[in-house]
Amino acid sequence: MNAEIRYSIILEHNAEVLLANASMAQVEAFWDANDSRYFGLRMEDPCGAHVRVMVTDEMPEEETAL
Repeated sequence: MNAEIRYSIILEHNAEVLLANASMAQVEAFWDANDSRYFGLRMEDPCGAHVRVMVTDEMPEEETAL
């Protein structure tokens, strides 16, 4: 059985679910539409059947200096 990996995008500081049970194509579309609003995309358990993708809405210090 080859199940498709599903993803949830979660805002790190308050655990708000921004996108739930999504395909990789949906994650990519979300990121393309919101890449200036959210930062620090980090996948937890990237080998699992359901991957939690953690993001933040706080700009990293190294990007604010530019």
